[in-house]
Amino acid sequence: MAISTEQKVGLFFLFALIMLGVMIELVEDWKPFETHYDYVALFESSVGLKDGDPVRVAGVEVGKIQSISIEDGKVRVDFYIDGSVVIRRDSIAKIRQTNLLGGVFLGLDFGTPDSEILPPGSVVTTHEATNLDELISGLDRNQQRVLQPLGDMLDENREPLTNAISRLDRVMAKIDEGEGTLGRLINNPELYDEVVTMSARVNKILLRIEQGEGTLGKLMADSELYDNLSLTMANLQSVTEQLNEGKGTLGKLLVDDRLYEEATITLTGLREITEKVNAGQGSFGKLVNDDALYEDIREGVARINSIAAKIDDGKGTLGRLVNEDTLYRDAVTTLHKVEKTVDGMSDTGPVSALGVVLGTLF
Repeated sequence: MAISTEQKVGLFFLFALIMLGVMIELVEDWKPFETHYDYVALFESSVGLKDGDPVRVAGVEVGKIQSISIEDGKVRVDFYIDGSVVIRRDSIAKIRQTNLLGGVFLGLDFGTPDSEILPPGSVVTTHEATNLDELISGLDRNQQRVLQPLGDMLDENREPLTNAISRLDRVMAKIDEGEGTLGRLINNPELYDEVVTMSARVNKILLRIEQGEGTLGKLMADSELYDNLSLTMANLQSVTEQLNEGKGTLGKLLVDDRLYEEATITLTGLREITEKVNAGQGSFGKLVNDDALYEDIREGVARINSIAAKIDDGKGTLGRLVNEDTLYRDAVTTLHKVEKTVDGMSDTGPVSALGVVLGTLF
């Protein structure tokens, strides 16, 4: 059966597509116009790493793993990197996890800028990373180490824990039913209304304070109070400095030792005087300690009271002078007569004046 031209063209395109797919699969990393540098890394283990996995520097893919093999008890990983990337001698290669599902890649760091460049074909320094199996094993061991004592403690205290849970259930039931203070706080709607009302009042008070109303508002908003307080503190500091320097009376009291010495001398003198008074020495000592003087004073006061009583009763000359009006009237009359006599003496001679005086008086 002859094949038509259209069929031949179709078969040719089908064959070309198949060959293209094969070439893409076989020469996926073939880049004829880019420069690659080959390097080697040796690991104790390379769990999850396989041919074709990426090589990354700081998370950026720069190459591929070419092959993985065993060499002298180590895992040899051959890889290449792009020619634009520089590997230095202190760069570290490590197998890293892409995600928790098992994806891995070969990670490289930059190394220090002062370190020399590692030539192609060299062995890169490696650092063994904890793989997922070891991490899970460590978690299992830690879990066993932590949970085993916890399980033993729960087994030992099962009954107290059960009782505590039962009590907690009863308490929660009472709270849910509105019993007790906490139950009322949770279930009573009036308390919520009171809290809302109180919050509104507090907000109103805070708003007034923020607007500078009232004493507290002025304290918060008025800068003059702050300035006055600052000035007061400055003045107080100045006064304190003057006191420390011994200025003024109070400063001298605090600093000058002479005042202390004089006060000490004064107190010593007062102590000596007090001792003399207690010993009955001197007039004041006798006044304090001598009972005879007290008796004399009491008798004198009694006599004075007696004389005052007689005067008040009109007894004696002094009593009559104090209590009788006759003597007062006689004295006034006599003064009037003397005044008339003096007036008449200015108009008469000495002899006549003497006669007038005698005649007036007698």
